[in-house]
Amino acid sequence: MQRFVFTLLGTLLALLLTVNALAQNVLPQKQRLAWWQDARFGLFIHWGPVTLTGKEISWSRNEYGKSKYDSLYLRFNPTRFNAKEWVAQAKASGMKYVVLTAKHHDGFCLWNTQTTSYNIMSAPFGRDVCKELADAVHEAGLSLGWYFSLADWKDPDCRNPVSNNAFTDRMKTQLTELLTNYGKVNLLWFDYEGSPSPANPKPIYELVHRLQPGIILNNRLEAFTPDEAHSQPGNYGDYTTPEGFVAGFGQTPWETCTNMGHQWAWKFGDTPRSLSESVHTLLRCVGSNGNLLLNVGPDSLGQFPPLFSNRLHELGAWIAPRSAVIYGTKGGPYTPTDTYVCTQKGNTIFIQILSGKDERITLPALPATIRQAALIDGRPVQFSQGKATVQLVIPAAMHDSIATIIALTLDRLAATLPLIRPFTKTGSLAYTKTATASSELSHFLHDASAAVDDDPKTYWKLGRRPDVNFDAYYGQDLSFQSPTLQAVYTPAGWLEVDLGKPQRIGEVLISDFSSQPNSEPVAKIGRFVVQYQKGQQWVTIANGQQPGTVWRQAVSPVTGQRFRLVIQESTGSIGIREFELFPPK
Repeated sequence: MQRFVFTLLGTLLALLLTVNALAQNVLPQKQRLAWWQDARFGLFIHWGPVTLTGKEISWSRNEYGKSKYDSLYLRFNPTRFNAKEWVAQAKASGMKYVVLTAKHHDGFCLWNTQTTSYNIMSAPFGRDVCKELADAVHEAGLSLGWYFSLADWKDPDCRNPVSNNAFTDRMKTQLTELLTNYGKVNLLWFDYEGSPSPANPKPIYELVHRLQPGIILNNRLEAFTPDEAHSQPGNYGDYTTPEGFVAGFGQTPWETCTNMGHQWAWKFGDTPRSLSESVHTLLRCVGSNGNLLLNVGPDSLGQFPPLFSNRLHELGAWIAPRSAVIYGTKGGPYTPTDTYVCTQKGNTIFIQILSGKDERITLPALPATIRQAALIDGRPVQFSQGKATVQLVIPAAMHDSIATIIALTLDRLAATLPLIRPFTKTGSLAYTKTATASSELSHFLHDASAAVDDDPKTYWKLGRRPDVNFDAYYGQDLSFQSPTLQAVYTPAGWLEVDLGKPQRIGEVLISDFSSQPNSEPVAKIGRFVVQYQKGQQWVTIANGQQPGTVWRQAVSPVTGQRFRLVIQESTGSIGIREFELFPPK
């Protein structure tokens, strides 16, 4: 009996040690994200047999013909593919990580998978692209990421009410292959294509972290009714993924994914964005405290088109002497404007002037003493500092043709400073004032403060209904525009702004995101009212329906401190770009 007890205790102890060791292997989120937030800049690669047509990956399948599209791989032979050359170009451009479309929505696999014959080994090319790229990325000291679509438009079991479980089992096997056979994988970029995920995200999340404890995930594993900005990290994501535009300033980890050209996959006659636009996109991302994942689509032979290759090298040449303002920095304390962005590191802030050649630059006051001001190349810059503004004097001859960068050395760490908002563009008395709401879709891009920030790229959105069982939708074939999924959003609520002190108001402006030009919106606002607090009562001063892009109305002047926009009825995921209050004219 005693021996049995000792044996049992020994087994339990061994089990506890094993569980503890596994727990220690799963790194904390902040630690897992550190390399990525320092890197700031990565290469996205969309590639596959579709490049034989010059059409968009996956999305052209219906237009081109499903059977024709699905047969393209039988003549896909990119004989000039060289993984080391791809990685060398990424490195030359200043990129720190590489993300390849291992499997897009069309279901074609760029690795030697055992789950389907619809893969690169069955094509005339017959080489494991993922292996060759992984080896090249690791050899070059960059970080590796796989793009992986949760769905598969070619697989008849995907979202099939009878056989979806068989599909999700194969999908998990594919993920296991990608995260087991190719060494360290730093990042997994899940994608969503408009219907609920075929599988519940929790088991997938656990599988991924069991196989690669240090990996980071984007936020599209969980999403099945995401907003157009993909602004929520969710329960199973580490960062958000605004697509095709630079998001507003945010403390939430985020990354813009966008094209250097004009299509994700290679396109006949495509041209890259200018060097200036490419640089500005990167600086605007980093200055807004985010990352940039910039896409280049190789052609059907496996090469980056020459114009794109040249642009990548030009980009790297511009970045190299200015790397200190990008890598390892955070955005702020000045938040971005149309003309400048700002990054910080240690006791230095970097003001990056993106437009204009004005000799005198005026910034809002800085709650720190400037010890020194100089261009990034070390040439001194004249400055003056007052209670209301900071003035920088930069002769026209000292301006850079793409972005003029001024380093301000401070008497304290920049990270200790509060965020400094730009001068208002509209004159709204609500600008940057404290805003609250009955519900919010997310704390980034779509919280209450987004409606009082003078930035039309951000907007407040009502949250999702708390009584909805989202797990019930996984595996269903439903468009995010369907009435069923649009109904998960809260149809009514309020947005409130506190002006800080009583102010005289005589005009109200509401800018609605939901109404899109020349189209019938899926989401729209019905009735709404504007109110102010008078004593313990809320008094209506204006009302309307479907405000549209800009609804501006004079009201009988009132004096109040707290004002509300009350949405009384709406359909779908509505948004308010700006809620502005003005004194009487």
